[in-house]
Amino acid sequence: MSGEAAEGIVEDSADDGVSDLLSTAYSVDGPDANRALYAQWAATYDADFVAASGYVYHEHVVDLLLRTRPSLGLDDAVLDVGCGTGVVGEALRARTPAAIDGIDISPEMLERAGAKRLDGDAVYRDLIVADLTGPIDVASDRYTALISTGTFTHGHVGPDALGELVRVCAPGASCAIGINASHFVEHGFDTALKRLEDDGVLTTVDLASVPIYTAAPGDHDSVANVALLTIT
Repeated sequence: MSGEAAEGIVEDSADDGVSDLLSTAYSVDGPDANRALYAQWAATYDADFVAASGYVYHEHVVDLLLRTRPSLGLDDAVLDVGCGTGVVGEALRARTPAAIDGIDISPEMLERAGAKRLDGDAVYRDLIVADLTGPIDVASDRYTALISTGTFTHGHVGPDALGELVRVCAPGASCAIGINASHFVEHGFDTALKRLEDDGVLTTVDLASVPIYTAAPGDHDSVANVALLTIT
């Protein structure tokens, strides 16, 4: 789908509810279409989608990360992958003093994330524009934790990106990576994670299942798998 087409769909479906917005997001094809979609959606994303859908996915994944690594502190740095407008960062900042960096394909979404504050302080230390379908300009072994929600889903990012995410994590880093449940099966995330484990770069601590919404909009997927990993 072209960027122009994606923009037109957002305009046409703006008053049709969360289900139509999700259908649009799930149908985008390629980085350019994603950029176009989120450039137009950024200003109203938190209201149109997060609040309107009863989106709770991010809260569950933050909780799982902190159960896996309860000692995240001032000396730690977390990478929020596909951070969007920063809802994950907000939830994480409320519970840990660790530095949080965000990475996303959309400059407009990152602008919204950069504006978020908690007790007067910026939620994010650094924000990085990057296309996760290719190499990212981030130093190896930089982060002691990594979190992601909403990125590994239909129309977005597949399992090929996992290698780069592992690369930027330091040995011993904890990861909580949310993956849409049907996307997990269709695109071979189980195989990709098993391959990385067999290669000795990570160990799988657990695979948890969490709700994405308080009630799924329309006929859209309502469950995500969360891969809890330790980098070796």
